[in-house]
Amino acid sequence: MVEPPGLLGALAINQNHVIPPMPMHADFGGAGGVMANTAVCRISAAPTATSIPCYFLPYLPNGATTMTIGGGAQYFFTSMMTGCTAQVFGPAATPTITHSNAAAAFNNAVGDLAAATLAGQNAINNMLPAPPMGQIATSVSRLTMNNAYTPANMAAGRAAYPVLPNYHIKEVDATMVATRGVNRPELGMFTFGFSTAGNWAFYAAVSTSVTGRQKKGHTWASPFGRMNFGVTNRALADGVVLGPSARFWP
Repeated sequence: MVEPPGLLGALAINQNHVIPPMPMHADFGGAGGVMANTAVCRISAAPTATSIPCYFLPYLPNGATTMTIGGGAQYFFTSMMTGCTAQVFGPAATPTITHSNAAAAFNNAVGDLAAATLAGQNAINNMLPAPPMGQIATSVSRLTMNNAYTPANMAAGRAAYPVLPNYHIKEVDATMVATRGVNRPELGMFTFGFSTAGNWAFYAAVSTSVTGRQKKGHTWASPFGRMNFGVTNRALADGVVLGPSARFWP
């Protein structure tokens, strides 16, 4: 996910902010990941020849943003999630979506993955709006990502990962060392929605990172420009999906 900077301006952290619908454009055209696996979604205010109109909900680091959408576009996207929660409630024609983040609580928690997830989720939940009476909210969260991090999904990701000529995979890497030295899976989640006959549905796809090695003298053509490293064993980053996309609302 590539999004324009400064979409939210200066907002206070540790609280939820209701923002108006944000009409944008999403473009999946052009180069993907380093080793041709990752599709890059670029969000922009102006349309391109291959873009589609969409709603976009930016995330606020250590805060939450909420918007209600309707019939102004058929697609919805939010910022890439690595530990956040996306919550949806409301009528199918005009759902309300919240993207809540508590990176500091997760990263600074003492303990293993379960302890960090609990600390982050508690902070996130404190910022999520309560649904109106009679409406049920559903969500995807860091727990959704953790549940997709299974031996079967990791094995399938390794087996299916395509490699371009002049590259080779070092590892499918699902481990990061947090600030307190505890190994925790390095996971992400692409959350999106689309409207059919005026009714919205929302889905999430979980992924993990891939570390690659580039051979000497070859150029990596990336969405962010062309770079010729000219050295061996330069680490490159890409991603692989862990299991199929799952519908979570309604």
